[in-house]
Amino acid sequence: MREQVLELGDGLFGVLTLPAERRPGSAVVVLLNAGLVHRAGPFRLSVQLARTLAEAGQAVLRFDLPGVGDAPLRGADAPAVVARILDALQARFGETGFVVGGICSAADLGWKVALADRRVRGLLLLDGFAARGGWFRVGQLQLLLRRPPRSWPGMLRRRAFAAAEISDDDLRDWPSPAAARAQMHELLARDVRVLALYTGGAAYFLHRRQFAATFGVAEREAGITFDYWPECDHLFMYGEDRARLLGTVRDWCARS
Repeated sequence: MREQVLELGDGLFGVLTLPAERRPGSAVVVLLNAGLVHRAGPFRLSVQLARTLAEAGQAVLRFDLPGVGDAPLRGADAPAVVARILDALQARFGETGFVVGGICSAADLGWKVALADRRVRGLLLLDGFAARGGWFRVGQLQLLLRRPPRSWPGMLRRRAFAAAEISDDDLRDWPSPAAARAQMHELLARDVRVLALYTGGAAYFLHRRQFAATFGVAEREAGITFDYWPECDHLFMYGEDRARLLGTVRDWCARS
């Protein structure tokens, strides 16, 4: 395994992690920024993931989008920037497919890129979009029932009189539920493989049946790998959670 800096134009660059021997036919993985976090990822998660995948024979690029990390704020149309970077990778590796995505807003951007670019054949959604709906309410009720009954009146009062909160819906650029369903079916029809993993750090996802209700596809649908880890935090801070994630993504990429 070796790592090298890759010039991407317009002041952008990335770190390309290359395997000692690339697995034949493997997609190139492109890890996107999680919010305003540097290309190393939260607690260096992207570094660890890139090296894990390279050890399994996969090439991985991690880079900073315009205005994030070490990248200057120019050419800020993120999907167009990613498309240009896929062009550069294709010129280097020849005809190849790509896996795109990451955590939180990286999952959101990966979704947009996959819809716009048919070279994408894998989509990594870690705490990506989900609609609240009825199963979210069931999850809320389950959480309430785990609390001592004496705490219920106070919790309900606080909820009834609480000021309107800023939610993920306000902070993230999500499609409407109807659009998300249509888009998921479009991706699956193109044979795009999807790894959708939700953690206990996603306050908008409280029940595993939310996934099917959101996208109109079963969690065991062909092309879908889905799981819900309610015991895990959003940034995979703990070693056992991180090791589990790295193994899950590695095994999924080997099939993508």
